[in-house]
Amino acid sequence: MTLRSSRSHSPVGGRAARFPLAAPTLTLALALALSATLVPSVSLAQKADVTVSIPSSSLGDALLQLGQQTSFQFIYTSDLVRGIKAQAVSGRMAPEAALDKLLQGSGIAYTRTGNTIHLRKKLDVEELAAIKVRASSPVTEGSGSYTAAGPSRTATGFDLSLRETPQSITVMTRERLDDFNLYKLSDVLEQTPGVSVDQQGDAFNFAIRGSAVNMQTDGLRHKASGWLINTQAHYSMDDMAEIDRIEVLKGSSGLMTGDGAYGGTVNMIRKRPTEQFQASIGAAAGSWDNYRMDADISSPLNESGSVRGRLVAAAADGKGFQDYVKASNKTFYGIVEADLTDRTTLSVSFTQKNRTQKGAAGTAMIQAYAANGEFLGMKPREFNVAAPWSGYDQKVSTLYMDLTHRFDNDWSATLKGSLDKTVMPGGQEGVWFTAKPAVVDLTWSRDYETRNRNLALEVQGPFNLFGRQHELRFGADTYRTTTESYAGGERFSNVDLDYVGGGGVLEIPDFTTMPIDNHSYFSSQRNSLYAAGLFSLADPVKLIGGIRYTDFKQFDETPYSYSNNDFKQHGVLTPYAGLVVDLNDQISVYGSYASIFKAQSAKDIDGNTLDPERGLTYELGAKGEFFNGALNASVARFWMKTDNTAESTGEVRPTGETIYRAVNGATRRGYELELSGEVAPGWQLQGSYVQNSSSLQVTDVVPKHQFKLASSYRFGQAVPGLAVGVAARWQSKASARLMDQPSYWVFDMMARYQVNKHLSVGANVNNVFDKKYMSGLRDFGRIQYSWGAPRNVTVNMRYQF
Repeated sequence: MTLRSSRSHSPVGGRAARFPLAAPTLTLALALALSATLVPSVSLAQKADVTVSIPSSSLGDALLQLGQQTSFQFIYTSDLVRGIKAQAVSGRMAPEAALDKLLQGSGIAYTRTGNTIHLRKKLDVEELAAIKVRASSPVTEGSGSYTAAGPSRTATGFDLSLRETPQSITVMTRERLDDFNLYKLSDVLEQTPGVSVDQQGDAFNFAIRGSAVNMQTDGLRHKASGWLINTQAHYSMDDMAEIDRIEVLKGSSGLMTGDGAYGGTVNMIRKRPTEQFQASIGAAAGSWDNYRMDADISSPLNESGSVRGRLVAAAADGKGFQDYVKASNKTFYGIVEADLTDRTTLSVSFTQKNRTQKGAAGTAMIQAYAANGEFLGMKPREFNVAAPWSGYDQKVSTLYMDLTHRFDNDWSATLKGSLDKTVMPGGQEGVWFTAKPAVVDLTWSRDYETRNRNLALEVQGPFNLFGRQHELRFGADTYRTTTESYAGGERFSNVDLDYVGGGGVLEIPDFTTMPIDNHSYFSSQRNSLYAAGLFSLADPVKLIGGIRYTDFKQFDETPYSYSNNDFKQHGVLTPYAGLVVDLNDQISVYGSYASIFKAQSAKDIDGNTLDPERGLTYELGAKGEFFNGALNASVARFWMKTDNTAESTGEVRPTGETIYRAVNGATRRGYELELSGEVAPGWQLQGSYVQNSSSLQVTDVVPKHQFKLASSYRFGQAVPGLAVGVAARWQSKASARLMDQPSYWVFDMMARYQVNKHLSVGANVNNVFDKKYMSGLRDFGRIQYSWGAPRNVTVNMRYQF
């Protein structure tokens, strides 16, 4: 992919430059007011005539000169313009008129997002029909943007822009990931507006609006069950090499998932093959001997381009800031798309991920207070409760397919499915469970396996009623996840070892003599039917309504009494409704509600599993879409009310299990402000302020207030090829009974220089001011914590063919 940019350093319209990065909250508070201030000034600047003087030359050189003389940034593949001559263009005219003259007779078309121009070859009618089948959700790679201009299906299943969706959605684009070296899912979500990332040992827990989230890939769900390896940590360490973007839905997704976590949904959407050949290779080196390489190649596989393929590979190896931590990750992703007819497309992909982890602590954390309330002192950031030999090997294989057909009446049908398998041939773990009284846990396992199976059929299309056009959508899906493992374990109390030495004092035992006597089995399955409609009540008014019917069952059998359950529920209904009213072409107001149903394994004082959690989530808000979709802004107010919500009593049985009580009428509420996209030529921004409050004390570990802001600027003629950026995040106090994590700021910085049209080099510094903070805090009858990463540096390069 060729990226050419030349932009003026002077502010456009005068006003955009007066929003300093030092006042991000003001910028967000005025987001919707941009339509009356920033929008007119920038829009006029984009349309105003400029003096253009471009002699007859190759099209590539002509585009470069046009970028230097206007604020346009062009994105295209080098072979697209190779051998094409451009006519001379001179005079005073609108920038887009000059571009039209340059491309006249070239066979090249373009799309515009703000000042970013995407070039592509012109297509005939049949090719356009085929692309319409497979392009339901436009990609973000190569867009140069921190927002998604194309539609999203994550909330409702319909192809809706962010402004048309009656719920809050944040999109982490490929540009955003690349600018700040967000290689792992945990890295991405740590910078995602509205998402709280809490670290529990090696595990990362993700929360939105004070509650857990669902995980999806290409709209198909993952279910994480059991401990560590089956929690969100199962995905949090995954490399993002094959991901185009991550769409984060805030609030319940009852219409699309039926049951599960209601804080939000994290939907990872993978890269697809491209119409034109493109390839790149990248390398990075960073603190603690971390090294990474990746390669990405995409191309048509036949002369007509009806068959396309893509291969992505990445490998990373290095240490952590904690003692003894070493990790190795390898990712391979391959996908083939084929246009079986001009209206039918088949896609098949395969992903293989291998991970090796040493110095693994599982969910164990550093102990700060003993159960009797005695303060044990704080340990340094490099302290690790795990032994050097503690670790595991993991292999994840995913097979995915979808078949889409578009009928003559604009109705379409999609059949898609996936099989995801995770295996661990064996692992050994040695950790300090507590410091006082001194308790050490040793566990060993073999033949661990998790399988996720998805199959979904979707049918949707338009219909006319009362002189207006509407859309209907019907679907049926089935999902099952199973986990089976064999393990052994032993707990040693009052050990004669010094906790100050951490896991380094734990010698490796002879695991060959250890019995494998614990068998665990988990199974969860649901079958669903749903129907939804998108109704145009008037030109500015759209109503979305639907309902999902789900049969659900779950079985869990482990050696631990507090995990066992056998639960079935038939005929679970989760209705959904949303209303969107366009105030003008740029601003909409909306309201929505969605149902909550969540099975749970928490048990009360008598050992009985709590009934499923049920409730509703409500949301009201306004959204703005400016500069032809280049900038999105939103403000939202939300409420959630649930019954049978599990809350810890603070008591623990002698077996170690936590006792819970069911709370009826539990509430969570708050508001969100968000802004993402291009606020001025070359200036990308993504930021949010979120306030959460809850009637549940267990949410104290989730900050009540959170602010995140990331911004990058691409210089034009002043320093051609240079881009710089900063990302900041702040959160308010988090508490765990006897211990607080005060509010804190963390800053990251990036710089990248485009040496030529092929080569770029860059550097990133995370936690620039080396802030010492706790990334996780827990009260398990004893107070424990995890440290956040200290300052670290990465240098990188990328070569694009």
